[in-house]
Amino acid sequence: MANNKKNNIKKVEYSDDTEVSKLIKLVVIVTLIVLFFYGITMLVNKEEQKDSDTTATIQYDEILVGNILKQPNDEYYVMIYDNDDSNTSLYKTYINLYMQKDEAIRVYTSQLSNVFNQKFKSEKSNLKVDDILDLKIKSSTLLKIKNKKIISSYEGDKLVNFLEKISKNEETDD
Repeated sequence: MANNKKNNIKKVEYSDDTEVSKLIKLVVIVTLIVLFFYGITMLVNKEEQKDSDTTATIQYDEILVGNILKQPNDEYYVMIYDNDDSNTSLYKTYINLYMQKDEAIRVYTSQLSNVFNQKFKSEKSNLKVDDILDLKIKSSTLLKIKNKKIISSYEGDKLVNFLEKISKNEETDD
């Protein structure tokens, strides 16, 4: 009977060919999975990079009032917004229209409510200054800077009228 049991046991033989083919299949499958996840990661990172580039560009245009004469351009505008001004959205609309023009000069912005700009806020404006520390701003103001000097300024109704003119390509008396 013991001899009979020996005959019933089947011998399983593995050839080297089947072992190698199984190993190759396993390596191929693992490689495909890694490549799949790598591709997904690259797509996600590409989308995140597009979003972060836009943010950096917008932030670059906002400056502090103390730095308005230190910008690299020879000629530019600085729009200083007061959060209490009800016309802020109108100013932004006119500036956006102006910036779409081919001949538009650079426009920087500054928030008067920024902690670092508070020392420039005053009950009475003083916009014709030689020293930037003497600059005082009462409300939303547009300054035109040329060769590191303030050459013109606009507040109140003059500001709205000027922004409307430059956004429509009308002649200005600047």
